Amino acid sequence: MKIDVFPHIMPRRYFERMIQVAPPGLALQKRMRGIPVLVDVEQRLRIMDRYEGYVQVLTLANPPIEIVGPPDVTPDLAKLANDGMAEVAAKHPDRFPGFVASLPMNNPDAAVREIDRAIDDLGATGVQIYTNVAGRPLDSPEYQPVFARMAQRDLPIWMHPARPAAFADYAGEKRSKYDMWWAFGWPYETSVAMGRLVFSGIFDRHPRLKIITHHLGAMVPFCAGRV
Repeated sequence: MKIDVFPHIMPRRYFERMIQVAPPGLALQKRMRGIPVLVDVEQRLRIMDRYEGYVQVLTLANPPIEIVGPPDVTPDLAKLANDGMAEVAAKHPDRFPGFVASLPMNNPDAAVREIDRAIDDLGATGVQIYTNVAGRPLDSPEYQPVFARMAQRDLPIWMHPARPAAFADYAGEKRSKYDMWWAFGWPYETSVAMGRLVFSGIFDRHPRLKIITHHLGAMVPFCAGRV
């Protein structure tokens, strides 16, 4: 059996609501039309049928919920996403043995409540967060209750990179060029988030905390001697 622990999906009801509330600059409809399998579960299953023993633990696709809407909107978006992933997993348990809940990280109190709801009511196997919260670092004090709750729950946090093309490669430019924001920016972003969490002492405070990083730990395995 091959277990894919970082595949992405967009439950249809979540996708439709996200399009309604998202800022125009995200250009989500154009982007998502090019990846129909994100929304179309039947098409996803047909592709999965090509690979014997292949199963997926579902995670929500980009963009981060916290950049889609303000703090009074994102809690409901997270619920839509998590309800949708739970529904897909329940309908096809042999193909999707679990799902990872998404959180409204721009509303930390609601994020903690959603952790409890998603795990207790929906059976989530963990939660997904991004390497920053709309530009705020994860080691900021307001996000510590999220880490504390996940350590208490003894379930993993999936950490996905978040760095847009608007994040320039150089201070003298307005945007990244040649997809550097994605090709090299994402591994760098993940590595910085990992380092910030470690050096902030979060694992000293929560020894049971478990974090799964995207892209095999990004740059950290290659730069361990410099840390």
